[in-house]
Amino acid sequence: MLMPSGDDNPKPHVDPSVMSECGELVDVPHRFVPADEASRLWAQDRANFGDCRRLNHAKGATIRALTK
Repeated sequence: MLMPSGDDNPKPHVDPSVMSECGELVDVPHRFVPADEASRLWAQDRANFGDCRRLNHAKGATIRALTK
């Protein structure tokens, strides 16, 4: 015979990484920016954007899974 656990509605678990915020936009300096620096800044900005999209997808998937 199963004993009641005392908690009929367990709290859903959400991984802390899903709750983090998106990365910041890359600030472009107010000066001449050489091509190699511009490429590095652009790459960092694109990486932040990609990370943010994946994070928001994970948040949506988590919410959908917890509300089924």
